Amino acid sequence: MFSRHFLTVLFVIASLAVRAQDDEPGSRVGSSIIDDSTKNVYGPTTSLYFYESDFFRNNFTLHTLDTAAWNFHRFNYVQRNNNFYQDLGNIGTAIRPVFTEVTETIGATPGFTAYDLYWNSETVKYYNTKSPYANVKWVLGGKGRSYARFTFTRNINPRWNAGFDYRILQIDKITARRSKGDRTTKSNYFDFFTSFQSKDSLYSLFFNARRDFIQVDENGGVQTSEDFKFSDLFLTQNIQTWLTAAESNDKRGALHLFHQLNLASGLQLYHTSDLYRQINRFNDTDPTNDYYDFTVVDSAKTRDRTEFKSFRNEVGIKGSFFKAFYNGYAAVRQYSIDYKYIYENNFFLDTKKVEPYVGGRIGLQVDSLVEVKGWAEWMLDDRYMVQGSIKTKWFEAAAKRSVSTPAFVPQAYRGSHDLWINRFGNTEGTELKGNLIYESKRFSIYPGVRFSTFRNYIFFKEDTSAVGQKVLPYQTSGYQTWVSPELNISLTLFDHLTLKGQGIYTRILENSDDAMQFPEMFVNAQIAYADIWFNGNFDFQAGIDAHWKSSYYAPGYDVTSQQFYTQKRYLTPSFPVIDIFLNVRIKHARIFLKYNNSLMLFSNYGNVPTPFYPGIRNLVDFGFDWSFFD
Repeated sequence: MFSRHFLTVLFVIASLAVRAQDDEPGSRVGSSIIDDSTKNVYGPTTSLYFYESDFFRNNFTLHTLDTAAWNFHRFNYVQRNNNFYQDLGNIGTAIRPVFTEVTETIGATPGFTAYDLYWNSETVKYYNTKSPYANVKWVLGGKGRSYARFTFTRNINPRWNAGFDYRILQIDKITARRSKGDRTTKSNYFDFFTSFQSKDSLYSLFFNARRDFIQVDENGGVQTSEDFKFSDLFLTQNIQTWLTAAESNDKRGALHLFHQLNLASGLQLYHTSDLYRQINRFNDTDPTNDYYDFTVVDSAKTRDRTEFKSFRNEVGIKGSFFKAFYNGYAAVRQYSIDYKYIYENNFFLDTKKVEPYVGGRIGLQVDSLVEVKGWAEWMLDDRYMVQGSIKTKWFEAAAKRSVSTPAFVPQAYRGSHDLWINRFGNTEGTELKGNLIYESKRFSIYPGVRFSTFRNYIFFKEDTSAVGQKVLPYQTSGYQTWVSPELNISLTLFDHLTLKGQGIYTRILENSDDAMQFPEMFVNAQIAYADIWFNGNFDFQAGIDAHWKSSYYAPGYDVTSQQFYTQKRYLTPSFPVIDIFLNVRIKHARIFLKYNNSLMLFSNYGNVPTPFYPGIRNLVDFGFDWSFFD
């Protein structure tokens, strides 16, 4: 009901926006070309976008729309993030980073992170357009893997813009698929955004509303025997999965408001408000399935549900002094969590609470050669986050440290097949990274290193010897420390042939409770030929993408709790993923054709990103996007 009404409002606003701008005095009438000698001047340079974060830091920058063919074929979430994520072998399934990162969120969180990337990757853009702008992107992936995205925006007047995005995922199963339309993932995301600035720029406002719903048919992985071979996971016939009637849902919604008032030259007063809601469900009409090792709620149907809400208000001052940026703020965040099967009165955890914050940001821009940024936040106790970075023409470096609140789910959870109560302490994380920079017209190299350490780290772990629940949360008392030297190179030959490579070697120095499992070697590579023809109206890129990581104990996935967990019984194969692609741009349209996992032509198995979840086979994907500016 909410979705239908929300889309109706977006349609009405878009219609009014079109009429409003067309009715402005002096505006053009119609949008057709009058004759062959009249040139349509509207295009990517007349529909520009910008980010709220740049405006906030008084570094307002208008960006040209990306219409280049380069790497347009990387549409799925793993490849567009340079393979630094691990999913369940298909688009829209549970996903996590391969290398653990230090969090920036130090307050309470629900702990359901398996679908975070699909939400966090939707960074809202704001626009300034001279004409209506619309974009349609459609991907027809092999074996019923479809992705679509629609964007529309228009200036209502020179100081007010509004628009919306709409994304659809309709992904068929790649394992035990019965027929066309047998979905593993169905997802609908949409947002509405608007920005406004007064005539004298005294007052500015940004607002967006977002909603995402992901529905995943869970299969629990492929059933195997003790002496199974990797090829058994890729059988097209007589293959069985553990679950056939299970479903996970992740539903999120958010309202965001930022507005500021210019008090004086170099001084602004601002207020930011963020309302957030997240609901996670797990359903199954067959709760006695052998996949489940434990039963807590004895019912004919599994219906687990957890809801988390938060409301944060931040008030502060900011401004610029010569080339420096400064900011100081205070914030209050209210949160609540509702467990379906936990009676929360007199519960040892605060399921409703108000969190105080104070913090600040700094920045320094010295021409285009040196940029320095910093951010610190403190909760008036032992929880805090501090980070900083420097970027120059010759090197870049960054540091981050946080002491954060343990998430709710690892501390306490009661579902149909899970039960635990823990009193975990705060988690500490520190990260240092940097690299040198050498760039020339034909050759670039970026040698670097990353150092990470955690203390009191919270994770889920499988205990195969346990009777009953085998996957439970733990908190280590020691440290997890690792170092990762890295090398990135780019070489251009004959002006059009480019070779790019990235290699990361990871050495774990300390690993209390075996909490961290990473591939020792991680490699990305690409060789591509690119050129531009017909006076810039046609450009293309053709080449090969390759990714390989060494064999390691990749985390498994527990569907009932929606958690990845450390396991030591399944060593994932070190299978190289090699894709062949062609990207083409013709004026304002782009097209790609990609052949996935080409090595499976010569092998009976392929990539297995998560234990018992086979990856994409050798399939052909086709996609296009088309931008309209008039």
